[in-house]
Amino acid sequence: MKPLSDIQNSAFMAIAPCRAASLALVLMARDDAQQSPEDGATLLEQSVNRITSAHDMLTRGLDRLLEEAEHKLPADLEEQRRNSLQALQPFTDVIGEGGKSNLLERISARPSLTSQSLYQVEPIVSRFLIDMTKNMFDEQKSRDSARDEGMRDAIENAETVGRHIQLIAFNASIEAARIGDQGKGFAVIATEIRNLSGRTQTLLDTMSDYLRA
Repeated sequence: MKPLSDIQNSAFMAIAPCRAASLALVLMARDDAQQSPEDGATLLEQSVNRITSAHDMLTRGLDRLLEEAEHKLPADLEEQRRNSLQALQPFTDVIGEGGKSNLLERISARPSLTSQSLYQVEPIVSRFLIDMTKNMFDEQKSRDSARDEGMRDAIENAETVGRHIQLIAFNASIEAARIGDQGKGFAVIATEIRNLSGRTQTLLDTMSDYLRA
């Protein structure tokens, strides 16, 4: 199961650039005549790729990552995700259109995309990213706490077993001494078991102290 911090980073890196990319497209469409062909083509390609990547992450990509992390977004975050897709949709629509006119011409023909970028994409996507990050951070913190608690319980159980082994080994040593020469071999084994149990107990104590720190 992937850590939620990895999922959050992947989602953020894919979605966040669409805010600047949407604004870049409307600015390029407005200043198309002032752009050099080389610079304009590079920036145009980058902006299109960023919007496409954000759209893919907000749909299939995020679902796949959430499934790998065994996590579901709460209802309010799912609504924010839908709102982010809706805010981005006019840009994905214009990018996906064919026809004879180029992309910047198609954007120029839609002056509403400027306000869409500034007053829809930017605030809606930003809020989703902030709340998604907080949700995954809190969930990962809760998972880490539960994992540490589980490890502490396992160590405590192992410590109990170790003490029982030490007691059994000690009793075995006493019994071996009682029966004399016939119990010497058994006494050696019991001593080794007791020593091993003691070393294991020390290791468990160290791990327990680390978890409680």
